[in-house]
Amino acid sequence: MMLANRCLECFAERDVQFTDPQAALNHAMALHREGQHAAAEDIYRQLLAAFPDATDILHLLGLVEIDGGRADEGFAKMREAIRLSPGIPHYHANLGARLLDRRSPEEAAACLREAIRLQPDMPTHYFNLGNACLQLRRASDAVEAYRQALRLQPDYPDSELQLGIALHTDGRRSEAMDWYRGVLARRPAHLAVATNLGAMLQEDCDLDGAADCFRQAIQAQPDHPVPLNNLAVIHKELGEAGEAVRRLKQCVELDPASASMHSNLILIMHYDPATTAADLRAEHVRWNARFVPKQLPPHANKAEPRRRLRVGFVSADFRDHVVGRALLPSFRRHEQGDFEIYGYSASPADPFGRAFQEAAAGWREIGGIPPAEVAAMIRGDQIDILIDVALHTSDNRLEVFALKPAPVQASWLGYPETSGLATMDYRITDALLEPPGGNLLADAAEQACLLPDCWTCYEPPAGYPEITPPPCLAGQGITFGSLNNTCKINDQVLRAWARILEAVPGSRLRLLAKQGSHRRSIVEKLSGMGVSAERISFFDYVPLTPELSQGALLHRYNEIDVALDTFPYTGMTTTLDALWMGVPVVSLVGERNLGRAGLSLLTNVGMAELAVTDVDAYVAQAVALSRQPDRLARLRQELRPRMLTSPLLDAEGFTRRLETALRDMWVAWCERQGKVA
Repeated sequence: MMLANRCLECFAERDVQFTDPQAALNHAMALHREGQHAAAEDIYRQLLAAFPDATDILHLLGLVEIDGGRADEGFAKMREAIRLSPGIPHYHANLGARLLDRRSPEEAAACLREAIRLQPDMPTHYFNLGNACLQLRRASDAVEAYRQALRLQPDYPDSELQLGIALHTDGRRSEAMDWYRGVLARRPAHLAVATNLGAMLQEDCDLDGAADCFRQAIQAQPDHPVPLNNLAVIHKELGEAGEAVRRLKQCVELDPASASMHSNLILIMHYDPATTAADLRAEHVRWNARFVPKQLPPHANKAEPRRRLRVGFVSADFRDHVVGRALLPSFRRHEQGDFEIYGYSASPADPFGRAFQEAAAGWREIGGIPPAEVAAMIRGDQIDILIDVALHTSDNRLEVFALKPAPVQASWLGYPETSGLATMDYRITDALLEPPGGNLLADAAEQACLLPDCWTCYEPPAGYPEITPPPCLAGQGITFGSLNNTCKINDQVLRAWARILEAVPGSRLRLLAKQGSHRRSIVEKLSGMGVSAERISFFDYVPLTPELSQGALLHRYNEIDVALDTFPYTGMTTTLDALWMGVPVVSLVGERNLGRAGLSLLTNVGMAELAVTDVDAYVAQAVALSRQPDRLARLRQELRPRMLTSPLLDAEGFTRRLETALRDMWVAWCERQGKVA
């Protein structure tokens, strides 16, 4: 922008005075670029007073007001500048870009299309239009916009990245991966492309390929925490929890403001046998120190003990996922006269997840929304009890819970432990899941809410197969198996399994594992313990799709005689699935909550003797079962009927017991406010 050479007054900023308006404007724009918004705004205002018809200054003043946090005023000025001078393309482009930041993609797209009409050879206009189309979930339009940006400017790394994202979003997965590979051939140091390709390979269960991509990204930028974090997750999936923990500690040091990376560290520490309760407790304390505010506002909820309550559930797993499967039976059975249920979803729903939306009185999509805005949304919804069903698992929203938007907060289901959060009032658990000596990881303010019988209930997944006789009756020897995630399989577990296989000649072991070198590692370790490689085989890990539900995968249990639980992190849904398919599970009871799920589940189905307290007993119990084919055949027929009459499948009764617990939590809060039932 050029200003006329006239000076009616001096333009002052701090100790600097300008007699040249153009110099003042240039200085203000430099301050603006540096983020010194207040200083830039002051000069813009002086200039606008001197040049009231200068729409460029009006436009810049609107920009700096938006950037400084006064969006309504700023957008009004930017729109007024366009009204006065509609033919200036960057007015439309800048307004569109700021609207994208505010997640207003419809108006942003309209602005950017007008900028393109006025200035069709500017690649950034097409790039931002692609971003608007992605926000609008018009991925095919985004693909074309990014392609046009690259036609105009082939050397445009951001568009190269976004084109891959748009192709992936548009369901053109193989095309996206080929595009990313082509970009990396041209730009080996493109960190974001290498990271995205690695994530896609990880989704395809190609763990070795994913690890190579993440290492390439790290080589490009050794101190960037994102590929380091992703490589740590691969180490976890490969069963290398100790190495994963080491890398994640490095990530937390590099990016201490990332709650998600800190959560990753806490979660993966649970898989590492070398991690102590004291280690985990200390990491919970550090998370609280970084992300829980010192002071929190009070709640305006009416402290009426018997009124209808609004209960909110926060999750990224309202879908065909182990957590979604555990939550849905009670979620859709709450008494509507006593409880109004809200869902706060951090990820898109799949067909399974639509049942949650249908059962909810209120539904909010919170993916990508900052924690403070989500917390304000929850306060606006007047939620009385807010329940986290993720803990430190991926895509959790614990930062929202750190802001305490509801007067009562509880954690549940993500894994059988505490979140360790200082603002969490309760963890929903049961007496068997809780260690006799109490939970050593929880914040002092958190209480154990003990549900009768069990902390969860089970609904068999749709499409489950019929039970077949145990494979040992076909004369092929005993088949032991574990369908737990390989991240739970450590050297202690492998040594116990090797002892079992050694004690049962002709027996075999079947595991579930993603494709990758870790399969070879497991076989090599067991071979070193005296188990020949031909006795070990693997089921392929198959990602769920709309056409393939979890139920269809339960047929694998028909190929297993005896299921072996992992430790110290025991199975949960895997144990329930095995029992539903008539397969007994041998479990080792641990010292912490996450090592006691097997005890709780087996006790509830009348098989408590299979939950043992030391490795010798674990080995002995598995060997004893292998020598009782008649008993295995009976259990094949008895376990499913037993489950049907157990508390584990009593969804109605479980929901009523959960509601009683929620009401008790609320009454306790009312009493603390001076109200009595």
